[in-house]
Amino acid sequence: MKRRMRVGSALVMLYFSVLLISISPVTAQRRRGGRYGGEEEYRRDERSSACRRLQRLSAHEPSESESLRSEGGTFELSNPEDNEELECAGVAFFRKTIERGAMSLPQYPNAPVLLYVNRGEGRLGIVFPGCPETYREDESSFQGRSRRRSSERRRGEEDEEDSSQKVRRIRRGDVIAIFAGAAYWCYNDGNEPLQIVAIADTSNPQNQGHRNYRPHPLAGQGSLSRRRHEEELGEGEEGRESRGNVFAGFSTRTLAESLDVELETARRLQQNQRSQRFARVERGRRLSLPAPRSRSRSPYERQRERDDVAGGLHQYNSSSASENGMEELVCALRVRHNADNPQDADVYVRDGGRMNIVNRYKLHVLKYLRLGAERVVLRPRAMSVPWWRMNAHSIMYVTRGEGRVEVVGDEGRNMFNGRLREGQFIVIPQFYAVVREAGDEGMEWITFTTSDLSLRSSLAGRNSVLKAMPEEVVRAAYRIDQNEAQQVMRNRERDTLILPASSTRSSRRYNQADIIQGVQVE
Repeated sequence: MKRRMRVGSALVMLYFSVLLISISPVTAQRRRGGRYGGEEEYRRDERSSACRRLQRLSAHEPSESESLRSEGGTFELSNPEDNEELECAGVAFFRKTIERGAMSLPQYPNAPVLLYVNRGEGRLGIVFPGCPETYREDESSFQGRSRRRSSERRRGEEDEEDSSQKVRRIRRGDVIAIFAGAAYWCYNDGNEPLQIVAIADTSNPQNQGHRNYRPHPLAGQGSLSRRRHEEELGEGEEGRESRGNVFAGFSTRTLAESLDVELETARRLQQNQRSQRFARVERGRRLSLPAPRSRSRSPYERQRERDDVAGGLHQYNSSSASENGMEELVCALRVRHNADNPQDADVYVRDGGRMNIVNRYKLHVLKYLRLGAERVVLRPRAMSVPWWRMNAHSIMYVTRGEGRVEVVGDEGRNMFNGRLREGQFIVIPQFYAVVREAGDEGMEWITFTTSDLSLRSSLAGRNSVLKAMPEEVVRAAYRIDQNEAQQVMRNRERDTLILPASSTRSSRRYNQADIIQGVQVE
């Protein structure tokens, strides 16, 4: 009898062990807001409904939800609640312009953000908990807590100088990744306005709150979207809430106690905040910030970073990652890559233009944010081949010039056929085919993608889907003769994703030296 009881107990324990092992991945995935999470499934259903409702696409200005001009800068925002196309893509789009000698006040976003510096230069600080507070250098790797502590002990009490986390020099063409909840600020110390455009991935699992982009100010006053502002106007004076930074919501005594400062100092933090989003540095004064020292990274460091991303971020997504391990991983990652470098182009066509792709292979932190970018420069009258993205939505913002854009949706519907000019953006949903043709002055744009490794399939060029099919299939599918099928399949077989101007295309003879083909993966 005892033996039977022992066997029965063992079988019960084995059963529950197998049960726990089988459900633990699902439970962990739910905690992380992964594909099993109800919230993410609900948001995905919302986005799918918004995509199905689309009848036409439009060119947009980035100011449909909010347009704020404050002391030192301008902020323009388009949120998903005010733009059905952005709701389909699950992102918000914003543009901020910081005037000379001004700064964008510290804030932390409610969703992962991917920035692109469209004009000017300046300094950017991103604060992540646990990273060193002693500024090393812009490209230095994280040295670990032990080395930092030993250095602090050597300095002792004599170290009273200002210290901070990394302060980066940013310039035109930089793509910058910012984690959800990571505080950041920006200062324009250049000779022209600093303009930044960006998307916030509000549908990302890192954002478990509001579906719109809502940056939380650490300084200055808060601001309202147009819709919320109209709601408060309708509520009257009693319904309005005071808008301030995070400190303003605490009681003065609690804030003073938690910071160990005088009550008057705490009161200043709460009430001395007249600016919204921006502040101008006092006339004749410049912020004294650590000067970044640039250096090239060795192949060993680049490989180590790739290994850290491959292993470390996977560990971070599981409950087994240690706090210190995450700190060392995040603090060492590069968050910036310049997409405006012709020598780094993935596709280059003489007389046609170039394409710089920023994905998780070039900026490894994007593997965690699930975002990517693509910088394209088309020369006058050049065009891109028609293609569709297989695993991502895209948001195209024209940075210079103008051109014609055609977008085709499901069932062959023409969703957009018009001109896009500098300062406008358009949302191109997943699986929608698109072709662009530059105007007389050329056209340049930055495209944000909702995948860190988006794939595209083209209808023309060297990697055309038609070229990869048997000729008999093409003839039967389109009811064309052999000569026409060969023309459709072969006339562009030496072209890449970019085609030169039509006069050049019809007159020149191509050779391999004219074209440098980059990767097909974004």
